[in-house]
Amino acid sequence: MRSHYDVIVIGGGPAGSASAMLLAERGLSVLLLEKDQFPRYHVGESLTGTAGDFIARAGLTEKMAELDFPAKPGVKVVGREGAEFFVPVLRPTWQVRRADFDHLLLQLAISKGVEHVQGAAKTVLTEAGRVVGITVATANREDGDAQAVRAAFVVDASGQSVFMSRQELAGPRRVAAFNRQIALYSQFSGVASDVGETHNSTVIFYRDTYHWSWLIPVSSEIVSIGIVLPTASYKLRGGTSKAAMAWGLEHMHPELTQRTASATQVEAMHVSRNYSYRVDPFVGPGWLCVGDSHCFTDPIFSFGASFALTEAQAAADAIVAAIANPAAEPDLLAGYATYCNRGQGRAADLIRYFWKFPAFFAYMTKGQHGGDLIRLLAGDCFTPEPLAATIEMKKSLEDSPVLHRIPEGRGRDIAARIYERFDFFQGVDAAFLDLSEGVMIYFILAEDDIDLYDSLRDFEEQLVSDFGRDTLAVLSFTPDIIEAMPPLDNAYTIVDRRRK
Repeated sequence: MRSHYDVIVIGGGPAGSASAMLLAERGLSVLLLEKDQFPRYHVGESLTGTAGDFIARAGLTEKMAELDFPAKPGVKVVGREGAEFFVPVLRPTWQVRRADFDHLLLQLAISKGVEHVQGAAKTVLTEAGRVVGITVATANREDGDAQAVRAAFVVDASGQSVFMSRQELAGPRRVAAFNRQIALYSQFSGVASDVGETHNSTVIFYRDTYHWSWLIPVSSEIVSIGIVLPTASYKLRGGTSKAAMAWGLEHMHPELTQRTASATQVEAMHVSRNYSYRVDPFVGPGWLCVGDSHCFTDPIFSFGASFALTEAQAAADAIVAAIANPAAEPDLLAGYATYCNRGQGRAADLIRYFWKFPAFFAYMTKGQHGGDLIRLLAGDCFTPEPLAATIEMKKSLEDSPVLHRIPEGRGRDIAARIYERFDFFQGVDAAFLDLSEGVMIYFILAEDDIDLYDSLRDFEEQLVSDFGRDTLAVLSFTPDIIEAMPPLDNAYTIVDRRRK
């Protein structure tokens, strides 16, 4: 390991390996730092069409077949009472075992000239407000001290470790709308497969809102199965991963029960909790974040690895241009952030629309917007101009009858912000707006939780920034102190899930 590189990339998953490889191909010296020994287990086995494009451009198509990665024909969604639809892939792509796929990408990066070191990033080096490197701890360093390594640019691809956030350079990790869920997952043999055009497809079974499961063939013999439940429902289903998995396999959907009747678990049970989050800002002088290191929304449509590869390409373009023209770096980083936020935002809207209007979602896949839905599910969420389906979904998500009852002006605009942010925000049970004396916003929270308070504080700060502090106040109440809430006779009910 040298003392200086053009770029240091922290993390060897798809975001890190792809970023490092693309930068090395452009002639930059790159250090790729990964703390784990590869191959290692990782969830997120279904790739979209945009990931397939990356794989094809990287020349890995034949390797995918050699590794027994099934070609993915599409996504089948199966709901209650016979509701079912199938969305074919837009371009060729695959189902993968992430341990092998991530190792393949890492080896490809190394073959392109990337220097790979197994070690951990410890701290960030800064000078005059700019990141100029990191300190690195490696197992083979005899003195045990971290080594300072400098670079023109540092890429945080550390995934859910959110390294730059923990270093307090990027913004704090804040829970997002699909928080407060638990995913239980493992790999199984002996699972009955689909036949016909849906053979080797990703299958999503859903029962109720936020109660769903995935079934993803990751080889000719092995299938990844996950059960996803809200935290409250998980507790009702036994409160252990084994009990909740058993409940899901038996009760999520009859087809899932039938297909797993003879299944044998061949991998340890894994659990992910409260996995929906965002980090903002996620760029700064001399650094940026890629993929899960700044945002993870929800795994239902398998965007994670594919978005990581897409953002890696945009990150590489921005970094190469910034190193060549330092004066343009602020604009380049701002453009990169806008690009990422656009794609992540459209994906979040797509997921919200599915959960809010599942029947209409199924209809859209077969109607005039069917082509757009196929593109969006393929990962084409980053286009400069929104697709027609995106516009229609956004319009439906933002429309609420209560907004039309509020007089036009500041109050209605604030109400629209509350609805947009918290209509699907788990942990916030209700939101009310009282305009009788200024602007009073009341939230009822599911429980006393520091992450929820942080999210409300961020929301209040954004409201103050956009609408001013004048007469605006935000108050929150938990069930144990709800009797302290003032009368809401004159308040508008923006969101209230307690009735359900």
